[in-house]
Amino acid sequence: MKALLLRSMFIKRIALEVLLFRSLFRNTSTELKEGPKVIHWSAKWLWLAGLAFHWALLIILLRHLRFFIEPVPFAVDLIDRLDTLFAIGVPALCLTDVVIVAAITHLFLRRVLVPKIRYISLPADYFPLFLLLSIIGSGMLMRHIYKVDLIKVKELALSLVSFRPVMPEGIGVIFYVHLFFLCLLIAYFPFSKLMHLGGVFLSPTRNLANNNRAKRHTNPWNYPVKVHTYAEYEDEFREKMKTAAIPVDKE
Repeated sequence: MKALLLRSMFIKRIALEVLLFRSLFRNTSTELKEGPKVIHWSAKWLWLAGLAFHWALLIILLRHLRFFIEPVPFAVDLIDRLDTLFAIGVPALCLTDVVIVAAITHLFLRRVLVPKIRYISLPADYFPLFLLLSIIGSGMLMRHIYKVDLIKVKELALSLVSFRPVMPEGIGVIFYVHLFFLCLLIAYFPFSKLMHLGGVFLSPTRNLANNNRAKRHTNPWNYPVKVHTYAEYEDEFREKMKTAAIPVDKE
């Protein structure tokens, strides 16, 4: 029963983290004012931008399944219809395209305009943003301006997933630009910060209860390790600690 309860709590914590970004929702910003005075305030814009980006990306990936499956499942077709619900333009503008561009723009401007974030930002923080914008931008260009033959695109996609590649003629250069950026992202992914996708399931701060002050968590499959407790350390160095005016628990 205890194991079942722990497993259900683990699933609940992971689900809240993966689907709703629980830890990021609880994030606060800190700033040092004159006085000195430390100010804390809620930072929900980062949570909202991150949540919007990841959900929009998931929906875009699900929409693209129609190029790799024949016949197209009803669920995929329904997602595509809901994404173009307002029927803005011809072909209809996808809501997720607007959301993901806005979210990535927010994440980029945050790194550029906030001095603390800009100071700790590295090229590895900017490159994925530009790469994702390149993929999305080329996809939107391909959908709304430089039209491509979608039948031939699907023929190419089905040939790739079936390991019988063919190269239809007349698809259009913009499609290969889009495909190049996508392949670059796939190659870059395992060596980048984007691997938090898998790390979230292995992070103790995400999948364990935050009660480490009240309870000691030990890895059940660790081999026995001899530890040197603080009480033993103080017994060994108590007199030297007193001489150095270091507080001790026992006199």
